[in-house]
Amino acid sequence: MCTVSIIPLASAGYRLVTNRDESRRRAAADPPEWRGPPTLPVRALWPTDSHAGGTWVAAAETGLALALLNVNVPGAETAPARPGRRSRGLLIPSLIDSRGGDEAADRLLAADLSRFDPFRLIAVEPDGDGLPRALDARWDGERLHVTAHGTRATCFASSGLGDGLVLARLPLFEEVVVSAGATPESQDAFHAHRWADRPEISVLMSREAARTVSVTTVEVTRAEREGSAAWRVRMAYRPVPEAVVRGATSREREGAVSHERAE
Repeated sequence: MCTVSIIPLASAGYRLVTNRDESRRRAAADPPEWRGPPTLPVRALWPTDSHAGGTWVAAAETGLALALLNVNVPGAETAPARPGRRSRGLLIPSLIDSRGGDEAADRLLAADLSRFDPFRLIAVEPDGDGLPRALDARWDGERLHVTAHGTRATCFASSGLGDGLVLARLPLFEEVVVSAGATPESQDAFHAHRWADRPEISVLMSREAARTVSVTTVEVTRAEREGSAAWRVRMAYRPVPEAVVRGATSREREGAVSHERAE
Protein backbone atom coordinates (compact mmCIF):
# COMPACT_ATOMS: atom_id res chain seq x y z
CA MET A 1 0.00 0.00 0.00
CA CYS A 2 1.88 3.04 -1.27
CA THR A 3 2.05 5.97 -3.64
CA VAL A 4 5.30 6.50 -5.54
CA SER A 5 6.03 9.45 -7.82
CA ILE A 6 9.08 10.39 -9.89
CA ILE A 7 9.94 13.75 -11.46
CA PRO A 8 13.02 14.91 -13.40
CA LEU A 9 15.17 17.62 -11.83
CA ALA A 10 16.29 20.68 -13.76
CA SER A 11 19.89 20.14 -12.68
CA ALA A 12 19.97 16.55 -14.11
CA GLY A 13 18.80 13.67 -12.01
CA TYR A 14 15.47 12.90 -10.45
CA ARG A 15 13.36 13.11 -7.33
CA LEU A 16 11.36 10.15 -6.03
CA VAL A 17 8.79 10.43 -3.23
CA THR A 18 6.95 7.52 -1.64
CA ASN A 19 4.13 7.50 0.88
CA ARG A 20 4.23 4.29 2.88
CA ASP A 21 0.75 3.10 3.90
CA GLU A 22 0.79 0.42 6.57
CA SER A 23 -1.26 -1.40 9.19
CA ARG A 24 -1.80 0.63 12.34
CA ARG A 25 -0.49 -2.38 14.29
CA ARG A 26 2.89 -2.49 12.50
CA ALA A 27 5.90 -1.25 14.45
CA ALA A 28 7.61 1.99 13.43
CA ALA A 29 10.46 1.69 10.91
CA ASP A 30 14.10 2.54 11.56
CA PRO A 31 15.40 5.68 9.76
CA PRO A 32 17.72 5.52 6.72
CA GLU A 33 21.30 4.36 7.11
CA TRP A 34 24.14 3.88 4.63
CA ARG A 35 25.32 0.33 3.84
CA GLY A 36 28.38 -0.65 1.84
CA PRO A 37 31.43 -2.92 1.73
CA PRO A 38 31.89 -5.59 2.89
CA THR A 39 28.12 -6.21 3.01
CA LEU A 40 27.40 -4.61 -0.38
CA PRO A 41 29.71 -3.93 -3.34
CA VAL A 42 28.21 -0.44 -3.69
CA ARG A 43 27.14 2.12 -1.09
CA ALA A 44 23.37 2.32 -0.69
CA LEU A 45 20.90 3.98 1.64
CA TRP A 46 17.54 2.79 2.97
CA PRO A 47 15.19 2.81 5.99
CA THR A 48 14.43 -0.56 7.57
CA ASP A 49 11.11 -2.20 8.35
CA SER A 50 11.69 -3.21 11.98
CA HIS A 51 9.07 -5.98 11.67
CA ALA A 52 10.46 -8.00 8.73
CA GLY A 53 13.93 -6.49 8.25
CA GLY A 54 13.48 -5.33 4.67
CA THR A 55 12.60 -1.98 3.13
CA TRP A 56 10.21 -0.32 0.71
CA VAL A 57 12.70 2.16 -0.81
CA ALA A 58 16.47 2.40 -1.33
CA ALA A 59 18.98 4.39 -3.39
CA ALA A 60 22.59 3.67 -4.36
CA GLU A 61 25.42 6.01 -5.28
CA THR A 62 25.29 4.44 -8.77
CA GLY A 63 22.12 6.52 -9.30
CA LEU A 64 19.74 3.56 -9.03
CA ALA A 65 16.70 3.78 -6.75
CA LEU A 66 14.21 1.00 -6.04
CA ALA A 67 10.72 1.38 -4.58
CA LEU A 68 8.23 -1.36 -3.74
CA LEU A 69 4.44 -1.47 -3.88
CA ASN A 70 2.16 -4.37 -3.06
CA VAL A 71 -0.20 -5.65 -5.75
CA ASN A 72 -3.70 -6.07 -4.36
CA VAL A 73 -7.12 -7.24 -5.50
CA PRO A 74 -10.30 -6.38 -3.54
CA GLY A 75 -10.34 -8.37 -0.31
CA ALA A 76 -6.56 -8.87 -0.27
CA GLU A 77 -6.24 -7.09 3.08
CA THR A 78 -8.40 -9.72 4.80
CA ALA A 79 -7.02 -12.78 2.97
CA PRO A 80 -5.19 -15.31 5.19
CA ALA A 81 -1.40 -15.29 5.05
CA ARG A 82 0.16 -17.96 2.84
CA PRO A 83 2.42 -20.43 4.71
CA GLY A 84 6.13 -20.17 3.95
CA ARG A 85 5.94 -16.79 2.27
CA ARG A 86 8.87 -14.35 2.31
CA SER A 87 8.59 -10.64 3.03
CA ARG A 88 8.51 -8.57 -0.15
CA GLY A 89 10.63 -5.97 1.64
CA LEU A 90 13.62 -8.31 1.38
CA LEU A 91 13.72 -7.85 -2.41
CA ILE A 92 15.19 -4.34 -2.44
CA PRO A 93 18.28 -5.04 -0.26
CA SER A 94 19.04 -8.02 -2.50
CA LEU A 95 18.82 -5.97 -5.73
CA ILE A 96 20.10 -2.47 -4.91
CA ASP A 97 23.65 -3.40 -5.92
CA SER A 98 22.46 -3.94 -9.53
CA ARG A 99 24.27 -1.86 -12.13
CA GLY A 100 20.95 -0.45 -13.33
CA GLY A 101 17.25 -1.08 -13.73
CA ASP A 102 17.71 -3.60 -16.54
CA GLU A 103 19.99 -5.75 -14.41
CA ALA A 104 17.58 -5.58 -11.47
CA ALA A 105 14.74 -6.72 -13.74
CA ASP A 106 16.89 -9.51 -15.21
CA ARG A 107 17.74 -10.74 -11.73
CA LEU A 108 14.05 -10.81 -10.83
CA LEU A 109 13.25 -12.71 -14.04
CA ALA A 110 15.84 -15.32 -13.10
CA ALA A 111 14.72 -15.60 -9.47
CA ASP A 112 12.22 -17.98 -7.89
CA LEU A 113 9.47 -15.58 -6.81
CA SER A 114 6.92 -18.25 -5.86
CA ARG A 115 7.21 -17.51 -2.13
CA PHE A 116 6.52 -13.79 -2.58
CA ASP A 117 3.04 -12.31 -2.64
CA PRO A 118 2.31 -10.09 -5.70
CA PHE A 119 4.32 -6.87 -5.91
CA ARG A 120 5.53 -4.06 -8.15
CA LEU A 121 9.19 -3.11 -8.04
CA ILE A 122 9.91 0.32 -9.50
CA ALA A 123 13.54 0.81 -10.63
CA VAL A 124 14.69 4.35 -11.51
CA GLU A 125 18.03 5.59 -12.85
CA PRO A 126 19.26 8.60 -14.84
CA ASP A 127 19.63 8.05 -18.58
CA GLY A 128 22.48 9.46 -20.69
CA ASP A 129 20.94 12.93 -20.52
CA GLY A 130 20.39 12.76 -16.76
CA LEU A 131 16.62 12.21 -17.09
CA PRO A 132 14.90 9.51 -15.02
CA ARG A 133 14.26 6.19 -16.74
CA ALA A 134 11.86 3.92 -14.86
CA LEU A 135 11.10 0.21 -15.09
CA ASP A 136 7.99 -1.31 -13.51
CA ALA A 137 8.47 -5.01 -12.71
CA ARG A 138 5.07 -6.46 -11.72
CA TRP A 139 4.85 -9.94 -10.19
CA ASP A 140 1.24 -11.20 -10.30
CA GLY A 141 1.94 -14.44 -8.44
CA GLU A 142 2.58 -16.41 -11.62
CA ARG A 143 4.54 -14.24 -14.05
CA LEU A 144 6.78 -11.17 -13.95
CA HIS A 145 5.80 -8.39 -16.35
CA VAL A 146 8.35 -5.62 -17.00
CA THR A 147 7.27 -2.25 -18.45
CA ALA A 148 9.57 0.66 -19.33
CA HIS A 149 8.48 4.24 -18.72
CA GLY A 150 9.86 7.34 -20.42
CA THR A 151 11.45 10.39 -18.91
CA ARG A 152 8.27 12.29 -18.02
CA ALA A 153 6.91 12.59 -14.50
CA THR A 154 5.35 9.28 -13.44
CA CYS A 155 3.15 8.00 -10.61
CA PHE A 156 2.27 4.55 -9.23
CA ALA A 157 -0.30 3.68 -6.55
CA SER A 158 -1.61 0.69 -4.62
CA SER A 159 -4.08 0.01 -1.80
CA GLY A 160 -4.90 -2.94 0.43
CA LEU A 161 -8.56 -2.32 -0.44
CA GLY A 162 -7.75 -3.11 -4.08
CA ASP A 163 -5.44 -1.23 -6.43
CA GLY A 164 -8.28 -0.28 -8.77
CA LEU A 165 -9.89 1.77 -6.01
CA VAL A 166 -6.99 4.26 -5.90
CA LEU A 167 -6.66 4.93 -9.62
CA ALA A 168 -8.11 8.38 -8.85
CA ARG A 169 -4.65 9.30 -7.53
CA LEU A 170 -3.23 9.16 -11.07
CA PRO A 171 -5.32 11.97 -12.67
CA LEU A 172 -4.77 13.93 -9.45
CA PHE A 173 -1.03 13.58 -10.05
CA GLU A 174 -1.45 14.96 -13.57
CA GLU A 175 -3.47 17.89 -12.21
CA VAL A 176 -1.34 18.76 -9.17
CA VAL A 177 2.15 17.85 -10.39
CA VAL A 178 2.42 17.59 -14.16
CA SER A 179 0.24 20.63 -14.91
CA ALA A 180 2.32 22.67 -12.46
CA GLY A 181 5.58 21.86 -14.24
CA ALA A 182 6.54 18.82 -12.10
CA THR A 183 8.38 20.86 -9.46
CA PRO A 184 9.47 19.54 -6.05
CA GLU A 185 6.88 21.84 -4.46
CA SER A 186 4.02 20.42 -6.54
CA GLN A 187 5.24 16.87 -5.89
CA ASP A 188 5.23 17.50 -2.12
CA ALA A 189 1.74 18.99 -2.36
CA PHE A 190 0.53 15.84 -4.13
CA HIS A 191 1.95 13.54 -1.47
CA ALA A 192 0.26 15.63 1.24
CA HIS A 193 -3.12 15.61 -0.57
CA ARG A 194 -6.15 14.37 1.33
CA TRP A 195 -9.75 14.20 0.13
CA ALA A 196 -11.87 15.10 3.16
CA ASP A 197 -14.73 12.87 1.98
CA ARG A 198 -12.48 10.00 0.77
CA PRO A 199 -9.66 9.62 3.31
CA GLU A 200 -9.41 5.87 2.70
CA ILE A 201 -8.23 6.31 -0.92
CA SER A 202 -6.37 9.60 -0.53
CA VAL A 203 -2.65 9.95 -1.23
CA LEU A 204 -2.23 10.81 2.47
CA MET A 205 -4.64 8.07 3.47
CA SER A 206 -6.35 6.92 6.63
CA ARG A 207 -8.88 4.23 7.51
CA GLU A 208 -9.60 2.04 10.50
CA ALA A 209 -6.97 -0.62 9.78
CA ALA A 210 -4.22 1.39 8.04
CA ARG A 211 -2.85 4.84 7.35
CA THR A 212 0.08 6.66 5.76
CA VAL A 213 2.90 6.20 8.28
CA SER A 214 5.81 7.94 6.53
CA VAL A 215 6.93 9.98 3.53
CA THR A 216 10.40 9.28 2.09
CA THR A 217 12.06 11.55 -0.46
CA VAL A 218 15.03 10.53 -2.61
CA GLU A 219 16.99 13.06 -4.65
CA VAL A 220 19.63 11.84 -7.11
CA THR A 221 21.75 14.61 -8.66
CA ARG A 222 25.10 14.81 -10.43
CA ALA A 223 28.06 14.75 -8.06
CA GLU A 224 30.10 17.96 -8.17
CA ARG A 225 33.35 16.68 -6.64
CA GLU A 226 36.01 15.08 -8.81
CA GLY A 227 36.87 11.54 -7.84
CA SER A 228 33.48 10.97 -6.19
CA ALA A 229 30.68 8.69 -7.38
CA ALA A 230 28.85 9.92 -10.48
CA TRP A 231 25.65 10.63 -8.55
CA ARG A 232 24.93 12.28 -5.23
CA VAL A 233 22.12 10.71 -3.22
CA ARG A 234 20.03 12.43 -0.57
CA MET A 235 17.23 10.71 1.34
CA ALA A 236 14.81 12.37 3.76
CA TYR A 237 12.55 10.15 5.85
CA ARG A 238 9.63 11.71 7.73
CA PRO A 239 7.26 9.73 9.96
CA VAL A 240 3.71 11.04 9.62
CA PRO A 241 1.90 11.73 12.92
CA GLU A 242 -1.69 10.60 13.31
CA ALA A 243 -2.80 14.24 13.52
CA VAL A 244 -1.57 14.88 9.96
CA VAL A 245 -3.58 12.09 8.32
CA ARG A 246 -6.65 13.33 10.21
CA GLY A 247 -6.32 16.69 8.48
CA ALA A 248 -5.38 18.44 11.70
CA THR A 249 -4.37 22.07 12.06
CA SER A 250 -0.74 23.18 11.80
CA ARG A 251 -0.56 23.56 15.59
CA GLU A 252 -1.62 19.92 16.06
CA ARG A 253 1.00 18.82 13.51
CA GLU A 254 3.97 20.23 15.43
CA GLY A 255 6.49 17.75 16.72
CA ALA A 256 6.97 15.62 13.58
CA VAL A 257 10.50 14.22 13.41
CA SER A 258 12.43 13.91 10.14
CA HIS A 259 15.65 12.08 9.31
CA GLU A 260 17.94 12.98 6.43
CA ARG A 261 21.00 11.24 4.99
CA ALA A 262 23.15 12.50 2.13
CA GLU A 263 26.45 11.75 0.47
